[in-house]
Amino acid sequence: MKTGQRQLSFLIVLLLALSFGILCSAYFDVHFSIAFPYFLILLLLGGVASVILILKKSPTTWIVFVGLFFILGMFRFSAAYEIPASDISNNVGNDVKVTGIITDPPRITSDTDGSQRIRYTAEVKTIYAHGKEHVGSGRLFIYAHIQSMDELPSAHIGDQITAEGKIRRPHGYRNPGQIDTVFLLRSQGITATLHASQGVVSLTPTEKPSIFQKIMRFADTVRTHYIENMSKVMPHNDAAAIFAMLFGGYEGIRPELLEAFTTTGIIHILSVSGSHISLIAAATAWLVTILRLSPWVRAFSVITVIGAYVVLAGLVPPAVRSGIMGSVAFVGLVIGRDRDAQRILIITGLMMLLVSPLLFFHISFQLSFLSTAGLLFIAPILFRWMKGCSVFVAASLSITISAQLATFPVLAWYFNQISLSSLLSNLIVVPLVDIIIVFGLLGGIAAWLIPILGKLVFAFDSLLLGITFELTRWIALLPASKIWVPSVGIGTGLCYYAFLFFIFSPKEMRESLISSIRIRKKTIGVCVSALCIFFIFRYVVQPAEMSVHFIDVGQGDSVLLITPHGHAMMFDTGGTGDDKFDIGARVDVPYLLHYGVHEIDYIFLSHAHADHAAGAGAILSRIPVKHVFMADEGIASYARSMRMSDGNPLLLKFSKSEMGQTISVDGVTVDTVYAPSYDKADSATGNEVSNVYLVRYGDVSFLFTGDLVKEHEEKLLKLRPNIQSVVVEVPHHGSETSSSEAFVKATHPIYAVYSVGADNSFGHPKSSVVDRYEHIGAKTLRTDKDGAIVFRTDGKKLTLETYAAGRILH
Repeated sequence: MKTGQRQLSFLIVLLLALSFGILCSAYFDVHFSIAFPYFLILLLLGGVASVILILKKSPTTWIVFVGLFFILGMFRFSAAYEIPASDISNNVGNDVKVTGIITDPPRITSDTDGSQRIRYTAEVKTIYAHGKEHVGSGRLFIYAHIQSMDELPSAHIGDQITAEGKIRRPHGYRNPGQIDTVFLLRSQGITATLHASQGVVSLTPTEKPSIFQKIMRFADTVRTHYIENMSKVMPHNDAAAIFAMLFGGYEGIRPELLEAFTTTGIIHILSVSGSHISLIAAATAWLVTILRLSPWVRAFSVITVIGAYVVLAGLVPPAVRSGIMGSVAFVGLVIGRDRDAQRILIITGLMMLLVSPLLFFHISFQLSFLSTAGLLFIAPILFRWMKGCSVFVAASLSITISAQLATFPVLAWYFNQISLSSLLSNLIVVPLVDIIIVFGLLGGIAAWLIPILGKLVFAFDSLLLGITFELTRWIALLPASKIWVPSVGIGTGLCYYAFLFFIFSPKEMRESLISSIRIRKKTIGVCVSALCIFFIFRYVVQPAEMSVHFIDVGQGDSVLLITPHGHAMMFDTGGTGDDKFDIGARVDVPYLLHYGVHEIDYIFLSHAHADHAAGAGAILSRIPVKHVFMADEGIASYARSMRMSDGNPLLLKFSKSEMGQTISVDGVTVDTVYAPSYDKADSATGNEVSNVYLVRYGDVSFLFTGDLVKEHEEKLLKLRPNIQSVVVEVPHHGSETSSSEAFVKATHPIYAVYSVGADNSFGHPKSSVVDRYEHIGAKTLRTDKDGAIVFRTDGKKLTLETYAAGRILH
């Protein structure tokens, strides 16, 4: 490649090399402090080599640059991921006093007892621990409780906050295919949480806020003005939905609206993403085009609107990233310089990853960058292919299809669905949403100038939202409006983008590729044939495997079993005691879809406690289930846990599991080895009625114990003295009420699995219980530390894969 030629291709290759370097550094867990000297030497050698080759005008210079950017990617990620000694997270588990500066508007939520909880985001300045004060760094969430809104303290961005309490790590549900909230927070510099002792924090107003803080305060004031004035004239749910359309967010929106928007593929309207920016920019570009303004005025208008939105959205990182991407894309399209905009986009991606390499794993960055790339590289071609359509239809369809094509692997990995109705919803619903956004913005301005006019505009906006909701629900009910797609791995994703590149590459490049393929058709044919034979042979000779997944559902139990021929069973489903977070809908169902489970043969519930059974309600309502086996508490107890009415027809699928009952599917046997009868006198906690299930496949066995207590462990051992199992789900999450010495010795597992929530209030698992299992040689696995835990076995060999490790252990 000669100097100056194929600049765009060269930039794309550099971006790919940088990304691959970041990926390798994350996968191999490269430690910056150890690898720094080697990185430095390699970067210096690469820099010198590139200078020499440039001076010699060597055509191979680009290869050195590719290697240089690969090393740079590894270097930057390892440096960014390393936590400094002063970071607040190094005090996890300690009681400390923290002083910091508030960086985001406080967020207020309600707990189940009706009290208010405030979350402050603060940048740490000093830490007082172990009797000493020292300079601190990093950001953290500080939580405090108040009894009523009248007690709400006044807090603004830039104010000083001081709080005392125990430092904990942020935690979420770490399962394949689900958004890793801990990593997302880490990419924003948030590495710890603190629950203020007795809910008390000290706030000190800043006397001289910086210019940036003044801008952020103004943006917060504007957002507060909008939500308060909207709430005066429309239902709270409507105000929350319109506020989300204006500034992003999901708080307070009714679930039915979220479900309809998700099904029809327009959920991006309620989030700060590239799609949201694209929508606003497209509406602006369309308006200024009608006014026949010059290209540069159009470009300025787009940038101004995007900039104003980003500020009003609070300058949160996703909004800033999306704003940059949207500005790059639409300036290029508006002024008719697609090629320049493409180069600027790639350079922007390079710069953003160099500055903050953790963005590579951030779903907001992925969707923003890819959707913008689709708008720049694919949309113009699709628009030309639609010459027979009107400009409005062609533009709408080309933008929608290009964004979906570009982001398909990411959407498939995280959500496992695509919306065929999105084309229709983008043609019918999105224009209405555009009107809602315009009137929403005008309503806020009117409320400032003429309050009564603002009320009328907001009332009209609420009416439009009702029409939009009904239209969206109607579209969502259309056949095939939402279809499942399999998860796309890295290899499949690369093949997909290679195919996209071939289809949408310039005609000259595509013809050159076809010509190269024809010249080497024999070699390519042999390679493809060999690969096909290899995969067919591997499929034929590979033994049929059963997989057992311990899903991370926090403080609860949920296990998925997939038989060698794809039949699915579940042992407990996790859940919570309130309706604020539905584990079944938000964790279990996405996990099932990620692994291609569309039907469940059996659900075996150990007992009716919410942390074991509540998730079953959402699973039953979303995925066909043949039958549910339960303990002896009675169907009404399970209905209460799942928040179902006693007359719900889904409860007809339930029946009591009898002791000695055996079910066999694909060679996998499930035995109900213990099913005590309900005795009110012996059910002080409800754990006394837990069923125990033993799963066997060949020589490998799994024991699922629910919340079995010591007294009933003794009864089980009398009935079944030979209960040894390869893997044991430790009873009652590792509580002292379970796992007696006799039970541990009798089961004698190789792996002891604890399904527990991070920093749970019960202190599970108890150290004495962990020591008991480790004393007999059992390996400890915990969902709070390891995330999802997956065992695979052919009946003889057993392999283990954990979400946290990201690798397979034998």
